Amino acid sequence: MRDQNEKQHSEEHLGPAREYWWNDDYLELLAQRLHLSYCQTLVDIGCGKGMMGFKFSKYMPDGSTVFGVDYEPGYIAEAQQRAHSQFGHNQINYKFSVGNATDIPLPDNIADITLCQTLLIHVKNPQRVIQEMIRVTKPGAWVVALEPNNLVPNLMFDRYGETDFNVEGMLDVLEIKLRIEKGKKNLGEGFNSLGDVVPDLFLKAGLRDIKVWISDKALSIIPPYDTQEKILRVEQMMQWIETEAMGYDYQDNLNYYMAGGGEKEKFDAYWEKLLYNKITMKQKLLNEEYVSAGGSLVYIVAAQKPR
Repeated sequence: MRDQNEKQHSEEHLGPAREYWWNDDYLELLAQRLHLSYCQTLVDIGCGKGMMGFKFSKYMPDGSTVFGVDYEPGYIAEAQQRAHSQFGHNQINYKFSVGNATDIPLPDNIADITLCQTLLIHVKNPQRVIQEMIRVTKPGAWVVALEPNNLVPNLMFDRYGETDFNVEGMLDVLEIKLRIEKGKKNLGEGFNSLGDVVPDLFLKAGLRDIKVWISDKALSIIPPYDTQEKILRVEQMMQWIETEAMGYDYQDNLNYYMAGGGEKEKFDAYWEKLLYNKITMKQKLLNEEYVSAGGSLVYIVAAQKPR
């Protein structure tokens, strides 16, 4: 049983700012590409608080059913509450339940589309999860994964002054980031940049007609902070800084780094610089001086289950 003080998985990512992860017109385009207007049943694995199911259900016909499955009971409870609040506003049936992605509590061949978002990057055996997603999908229907490469932002710049970078210093930081990712994978906690290899995983799973797209969303923060989206994103960043979330947890990162073949002395030197940058970033956010284009790389990989 989870301790009441223990954080839920990916809790720092599931605040209100998550609602702005996708551009609405791009979701509409995806809905057309995936023929959601003909889909009667959607299954969202690792659904969290149900966001993607709610967003995609707008493009599904009345009377359709959206199933959401997540390991965290707290997230499922919030999704159920949101579904109840939407009763009468649309004609979609929402059914959320607690379950594991490696043993989805749904029958075979139920879904016209089965999807996951930022799930495969967290699991020890993504191939097993994909096979389960295929199992619950109807023959000829869609299996879709929305997964990132989280290493890419480490080679992006926020301000023009950063383009006068020190090559050796930048390579040192990149080495640490790579070892952290490698160590996390070595410890069986997933690979944070798995998005690149989803087509390979889908191919190995026997899926066909594989299509790959990239999200057009940039999570930018540009002064003035005068929109709800910017305000929520700044609030999330401040929360991350204050609570040691999003890369600021020393022990977790050290464990990953060491498991990736790193040495503690080098990590500690990196960590001192990180803490200084954290203080600087906080002050810039408070002064509305922080600027970021917010570039990211998120893949949408879709394929069909053989008939």
